[in-house]
Amino acid sequence: MTDRIEAAADSFRRLFESEEEAGLAVLDAEGRIRAASAVLERLCAHGTAPGPGGDPALLFAPASQEAVRRIISVALAGPPVPPAIEARLAIPDQPPDAAVEVHCRPLRGEAGALLRVLDITARRRRQAQLEEAARLEAVGRLAGGVAHDFNNLLAAVGAAAETALARGQDGATAEDLRQILDSTGRGARLVRQLLTFASRQAMQPRVVALDRAVDGMAPLLTRLLGRRILIELDLERPGPCARVDPSHIDQALMNLAVNARDAMPQGGRLCISVKSRDLLVPEAAQGGTITPGAWAVLEVADDGAGMAPEQISRIFEPFYTTKRDGGGTGLGLSTVLGILRQSGGQVSVKSRPGRGSSFRLWFPRVAAEPDDTLHHSPGVNIVGAGRRLLLVEDEAPLHRLLTRALTTAGYEVTAVEDGEAGLGVIAAGLKPDLVISDVSMPGSIDGLTLARRLAISNPELPVVLMSGYAEGSLSAEVAAEKFVFLQKPFRISELLSQIAAILNRRHEDG
Repeated sequence: MTDRIEAAADSFRRLFESEEEAGLAVLDAEGRIRAASAVLERLCAHGTAPGPGGDPALLFAPASQEAVRRIISVALAGPPVPPAIEARLAIPDQPPDAAVEVHCRPLRGEAGALLRVLDITARRRRQAQLEEAARLEAVGRLAGGVAHDFNNLLAAVGAAAETALARGQDGATAEDLRQILDSTGRGARLVRQLLTFASRQAMQPRVVALDRAVDGMAPLLTRLLGRRILIELDLERPGPCARVDPSHIDQALMNLAVNARDAMPQGGRLCISVKSRDLLVPEAAQGGTITPGAWAVLEVADDGAGMAPEQISRIFEPFYTTKRDGGGTGLGLSTVLGILRQSGGQVSVKSRPGRGSSFRLWFPRVAAEPDDTLHHSPGVNIVGAGRRLLLVEDEAPLHRLLTRALTTAGYEVTAVEDGEAGLGVIAAGLKPDLVISDVSMPGSIDGLTLARRLAISNPELPVVLMSGYAEGSLSAEVAAEKFVFLQKPFRISELLSQIAAILNRRHEDG
């Protein structure tokens, strides 16, 4: 009998010492610590754990102690085994999302209990990432579902205002029309912010040197922030490169600079830095994990009011803002996160009340020369007279307004409402010089399908595709197949200039 007891005790001791994942503590009949494993001591940050005879509840933060004492009491009383609970350890300055899972069960054959403490911080972060990804996908579907119709509406309103303004109006009416045009532009920017947050905004990525991107924005930020805020640049030269849409870097810098300005109403210092980072171990970020690898890091730090932990945990939520009375939309930081995720990166934040805030934008670093090619729009002459256009647009108000504007510009316009009708008029003998088509239309033939079918029979026929919303992959398809893409809402003057440039180029080539 004694040999069996000793063998059982030896087996338990080996199990106790070999457990590498969870921290263990053997408790006596009074619920006091008899022995603690090395893993538990590591979890409790060496030296903070009570020794033999100590109260195991003191391993945990005050808010968790009562729940821990309760499950220990239930376990000491015998079966059933109490369910596990989540708790926080009594470790100063631990991350706000740090958590452990606590199990306690009675010992076999003697009075006492075994306490098991498992760090579940990484698991919770993975779960939070999955939940955030699901939420992001839901917002993306919502944004994608309304963006096309909303941008069509904005396009119609803007086109009507621009057409009326072009006819000549008195001063007050002209000012009202300009206000309408300005409001449609603001509405379009709001939609783009939503789509960027949802990672559904069409991108035009290229290799960008981050130090040059900051140099280009610095004068604008200086004017934006005013004299009370000193901007300091700490840029690695030559700077690391990332593959990103350059306009997205500008947008992220602008959003972060505006937030910093609002956090420093009496003035202060804003430091923008660019560094290369070679990460050897994973690093936690808001809503994700930065994996080991080569990174280009753009940091924006201020010495403003800072944020409390509960604010940091919510700042990337869409429409969450701490400056509601100041007109904040709550989309600025959501947009920044969307931009980084579209580029394969992440955002990490450090902030404390009264100690300022630091935002680090992590872009995957690329070993390639920056693409500094500048694309200038050539001067064009409007060449409407005698040119035939086929317009395919299903939105009735925009259909009428575009037809009128193109006709006024001197073009001969044949306007239809869907792709089937577009193919029908061409089969009936229409020979357009250029086709303008919406991408999303009713019926089985959308704009891209229409353009592809026309390219088979007439590969030289230019096609301008327009859409209120398109997945990011669509812009790549359009560019690869040499179709021109216009994002709604656009100005009529922009459409006319694009058409004229295409037709002029064909005239010069022919």
